[in-house]
Amino acid sequence: MSKRAAIATLALSGVLLAGCQTRAQTDGEGGQTLQMARDAMVRGDLLSTATTGRRVQQIAPRIYLLRGLANVFSLGMDDLADKLRARGYNATVHEYGAWPSIAAEILANQRASGGRHQAVVIGHSLGANAVTDLANAVGQGGGSLALAVAFDPTVRQQLAGGTRRYINLYQSNNGWGTTVAAAPGFRGRVDNIDLRGRGNISHFNIDKDPGLHAQVISWIGQAVGGSRRSGSRQDAAR
Repeated sequence: MSKRAAIATLALSGVLLAGCQTRAQTDGEGGQTLQMARDAMVRGDLLSTATTGRRVQQIAPRIYLLRGLANVFSLGMDDLADKLRARGYNATVHEYGAWPSIAAEILANQRASGGRHQAVVIGHSLGANAVTDLANAVGQGGGSLALAVAFDPTVRQQLAGGTRRYINLYQSNNGWGTTVAAAPGFRGRVDNIDLRGRGNISHFNIDKDPGLHAQVISWIGQAVGGSRRSGSRQDAAR
């Protein structure tokens, strides 16, 4: 931080504390109000900047899951969302056509949080195709996902940006699944994991496999941190 910025920040802190002292004289709260203000600044709740005066919000990580065709053939996304919510994550399930509005919401949250908000997007089949579209849209808007996971996308796509890591769980021999390619200039990480040797899964149940769910939960913990409930990291690793 430059000397000028440090002086401006100290001046702003003084104004905030002075305002709290003035209120304490009129509402009878005294030192309690002043201490609450100090504690808030220590926690980072008061994140207004001296240069812009904009208040930066703290927004918890969000996980979006996208179903595939007709919104009924990817109920493994619902099961995975239940597991994530049980571990304290804010996880919601959507039909794949909702991806533009989700991308807009992620970008709005990242702007409001000064770029700190973390989002994860997961999808199956047509929902997996939408994961790539969504990540590209977020990248074009100047944002980035913490993680994107695709379960057996059905069309070949290029990932131009918008996510730090993209994991594609697919089967090259089931007649549906395909790889996702990184476009020139993409700076993130793309992992195409071919599950062709797993005879117990197909395009129609790959999204429901408990072992893959556990692996995805582990990746989410790596990307955005563990859940808020005790024991969840152990559960995710199983």
